[in-house]
Amino acid sequence: ETTNANLGAVLVFLTGWDDIKNVNMEIQKSSIIDELTVVALHGMLGTEKQRQVFRPPSKGCRKVILATNIAESSITIDDVVYVIDLCMHKEKTYDAESNVACLMP
Repeated sequence: ETTNANLGAVLVFLTGWDDIKNVNMEIQKSSIIDELTVVALHGMLGTEKQRQVFRPPSKGCRKVILATNIAESSITIDDVVYVIDLCMHKEKTYDAESNVACLMP
């Protein structure tokens, strides 16, 4: 029998909140959704929502954590056994002509 302990979690690094929401919506439509516990990790989520990444998934499910790369250096999630990193991030830039700061993909 497969247990949660040997399934391990999957950590997916995405570029921002919009990507986290979009990937989560696609996973929710998937035929394997009953086998997954999907958890988002982003700074705009409240503390209680962020703590969900440390909880074990439901019995027989694999935990999938959708996060930005800020999680790469700020926390350790003990049950992560797979990491999917798109090697993409947003970079803050500043346009001196228009006096505007923005994020570039």
